[in-house]
Amino acid sequence: MSGYEEQLHARAEMLEETSELAAAVTAILDGAAGAGLDPRAIVSLRAAITELDPAGGAPPGYQAGDRTDRHPGSGYGSDAEFLEAVSDAEDQTLDWLRDAGHLQAQVIAALDVARDDRDRAHRDLQAARLALAAAYAMPTKKDCDGCHGRKAAAITAAEAAISEAEERTRDTERRIAICEDTTEILDSLTRRLQAALQALRQVPHDLGEVYELVYQFIRRGGKMPHLGRWVTGETPVPA
Repeated sequence: MSGYEEQLHARAEMLEETSELAAAVTAILDGAAGAGLDPRAIVSLRAAITELDPAGGAPPGYQAGDRTDRHPGSGYGSDAEFLEAVSDAEDQTLDWLRDAGHLQAQVIAALDVARDDRDRAHRDLQAARLALAAAYAMPTKKDCDGCHGRKAAAITAAEAAISEAEERTRDTERRIAICEDTTEILDSLTRRLQAALQALRQVPHDLGEVYELVYQFIRRGGKMPHLGRWVTGETPVPA
């Protein structure tokens, strides 16, 4: 009877495992380090990793090195490439969040059904107990005309109804407990995903603040060298 609720719980446990998302954001962090991105611009990336992999401890260390470490092909080739990767991670996180929301709606519906079934089982149990009391109260005559058999049959039927209603009550309680546990999983997951999403959406703002002067220079027509510590610009043309 609790098979459906158990399926929902299993799906919630699968969604709860967000290490795949954490690995994607960690890869972005590695690419940012390879490109020499200022550590102040990746604070929100690290926050997103913490939310997506809470059991993994602190995010990996960040070493962007200095200008002598920059080599062709290491890290992101431009800020646009970096922000595109962040946007992809944001989309993945948003899809995950939507899946969690859809599953949460199914769990809430299943919980409502289980509670309705429990209420019905409680009513049936009360009715069966009243029927048992009435069966025991049935009169019998000394000169039996089948009254003893009818009373015994009524008692047996009422006892069977009580047993069946009690079993249904236990089953609904199990189903409710599963749904409530699943809801707790999804509530926690939703909070983590929302926090990670907010952190990822903060990255472009952080980047703009840290490199504000650089972007002002570019907007005025300036060109950054291809192998600069942040690589917005064009490949230098050989002389």
